[in-house]
Amino acid sequence: NYAIQGYVQPSLEHRHRWSIHSFPGQSIPVYYQIRAGLKIPSRLPHRLFATIAGQTGDSSLCSACVHENTVYSRIFQILYRNEEIVLNESMNFRVHLLLDGERVEDALSEADFQLKLDLHFTDSEQQLRDVPAIPMISSRTLCLHFHPRRGLHHHVPVMFDYFHLSVISVTVHASLVALHQPLISFARPGKGSWLGKGNLEAGPDQSSMSLENLVFGAGYCKPASSEGSFYVPSENCMQHAYKWHKDLCLLLLNAQRGLHTYYTLIMKEIPDLPQLKLGFEVISLLCCRGNYIRRANCIGQWI
Repeated sequence: NYAIQGYVQPSLEHRHRWSIHSFPGQSIPVYYQIRAGLKIPSRLPHRLFATIAGQTGDSSLCSACVHENTVYSRIFQILYRNEEIVLNESMNFRVHLLLDGERVEDALSEADFQLKLDLHFTDSEQQLRDVPAIPMISSRTLCLHFHPRRGLHHHVPVMFDYFHLSVISVTVHASLVALHQPLISFARPGKGSWLGKGNLEAGPDQSSMSLENLVFGAGYCKPASSEGSFYVPSENCMQHAYKWHKDLCLLLLNAQRGLHTYYTLIMKEIPDLPQLKLGFEVISLLCCRGNYIRRANCIGQWI
């Protein structure tokens, strides 16, 4: 089937609370780092981009950074004692997916997004010269139950292994942002790959169904060039196109409403937050205008 490109944006913010048992007579500085990565099933052709909110310059040990679409927190020092560290780091993952054009909402609902959080540790200052090589000592994976209409808005504490007695407080938001024709090239990760690493294979052939057949249905026959803009598809084809286009617009509209509903709840709890206007005019207009489109080439332009 012809594929539709979907754009989903999960955002993550974490605050760290460390509670480490003291060792009598010792006060040895050690270094920790949290790494966050978004795991996407290899069966879904996708492109993943990770960024850090508010970061404009070069990164260093004292700031978060992105390495191969995995977000590294800043390196922070802990003594062998009870201590609390607040990082307040926010990051964004932009996920572009190739979705079955005939079941977009179901494909998004079935996508198994997972957030992998790794705890890295070293007691050697010399090892800080090669940050990617700092060993991992514990890992946790969160399943993100994303729904394209409601999005995902969740806050959860995550505890790592017992020896380090470390807890990270994580806030996750995710929302469907856009649906459109594929605008970028995709590659399917090869077998055994994870987080986009490993060999890349060509994505599935999306040419078996044209965009016209997806929009107007299997009964649509492409007109000869001599007919030009005078060709009018059958009424069944037009009704199929109206419904398909309206379903996509309603999915985006409901995703925006879900985001607005959550934002309204947050504003009631924290009224000092800056006011933001979340407009619905563009998507609502598309839903209405679809009912008045009478020609096949106009449908294509609106899509």
